[in-house]
Amino acid sequence: MKQAVNTFPTWYEATTERGSPRAALRGPVKADVCVIGGGLAGLTTALELSRRKKKVVLLEAKQLAWGASGRNGGFVSNGFAEGIENVQKRVGLEAARALYSLSRHGSEYVRREIEVGDPAIKMGEAWIVALRHRDTGSLKSYRDMMARDYGEDFQFLSTEQTREKLNSVRYFESISNPRALHFHPLKYALMLARAAEKAGASLHENSRAQVVQKQGTEWRVRCADGEVTAQHVVHCVSSLDRTIHKASGRAVLPVATYIAVTEPLTQDGVRTSAAVADTRRAGNYYRLIDEGRLLWGGRITTRVSEPARLAEEMKVDMLATFPQLGNPRIDYSWAGLMGYALHKMPLIGRDTEGQWFATAFGGHGMNTTATAGQLLARAIADGDDEYRRFAPFAPLWAGGQLGRAGVQASYWWMQLRDRIDEARAR
Repeated sequence: MKQAVNTFPTWYEATTERGSPRAALRGPVKADVCVIGGGLAGLTTALELSRRKKKVVLLEAKQLAWGASGRNGGFVSNGFAEGIENVQKRVGLEAARALYSLSRHGSEYVRREIEVGDPAIKMGEAWIVALRHRDTGSLKSYRDMMARDYGEDFQFLSTEQTREKLNSVRYFESISNPRALHFHPLKYALMLARAAEKAGASLHENSRAQVVQKQGTEWRVRCADGEVTAQHVVHCVSSLDRTIHKASGRAVLPVATYIAVTEPLTQDGVRTSAAVADTRRAGNYYRLIDEGRLLWGGRITTRVSEPARLAEEMKVDMLATFPQLGNPRIDYSWAGLMGYALHKMPLIGRDTEGQWFATAFGGHGMNTTATAGQLLARAIADGDDEYRRFAPFAPLWAGGQLGRAGVQASYWWMQLRDRIDEARAR
């Protein structure tokens, strides 16, 4: 079937009114804090600092939420991209609990801001994680561990219960997280931007930070046509600019994932309004959105450019799970470039020169960007040092091109292991 032609890069852009662009920075300005990067981490930091009466100037190289912040799957839940079991092995149970609590505060922040700012941004409740192979014991063990050690009330669903919600022979048991939600990430980001401006922040688009220099006790951040002098600078640029702040930039691996959105559907495959992911090592994630459209995400690569025939490739993955969908038209398809650290935890902290950073939110960024923004605002405005809980996950060199090649090889190996496990399950 011929694919629809649309003039928007993503479904999110097609369903959002951005309004007039923010003006680029012109001339010299002074501020308490200069935030570099207009994604969710930067916007949350700017908002929370402004609420604490700090004068904030935010510089965005392109448009607000142009990168992964405005084109992701839109899932919001507690935790990190790294499994909490591995976090616990590294830092111990008490420290892992404290970190998990911070991640929960991030989820609560998102929910609270939406409820106050624009409830329509929320698109649904709950998150189901489904098994693609039989392994009931480990799933129940995980549910019990999360309840005992981290206070989570996950619900175990049998194969029959799972297939009532997800009508596919590819799925077996699952876990449901009723506290999660899913939303429109671009509308959320722009809501944060408006709130930050209302609180006094100055946001500038098309204002790439080119040079950051220390002069005495202040920082100077230069753009093409302007300059910010500030007491603090906060880097929130993720994988789109890994040179402006070398300490965090060299620790970030750019990893692309892909999303497709179908035409409006009447279907009997996805029977739940919850967001869904599966437990494949190279998993899919999806949810029903407006007009009965199916938003389908998956695949991982270290290629920055979008692969050819992306829409058809995503449809193949979709129909392998739900063949009863037939041959739906794909109206939108796009790539999102995430930033990962090798340890798969966010990078939140301050370098030896005094520059702040918040980056590497790939795989679990909707709550952790909120966590980071709150932590850094409290650190800068109030002298709070809780951000130091992320010190065990400091920036480490990610290996450059060799590291990217390793990630790609690891993904191919995960795909192969998934196929082997699923073949045994049939």
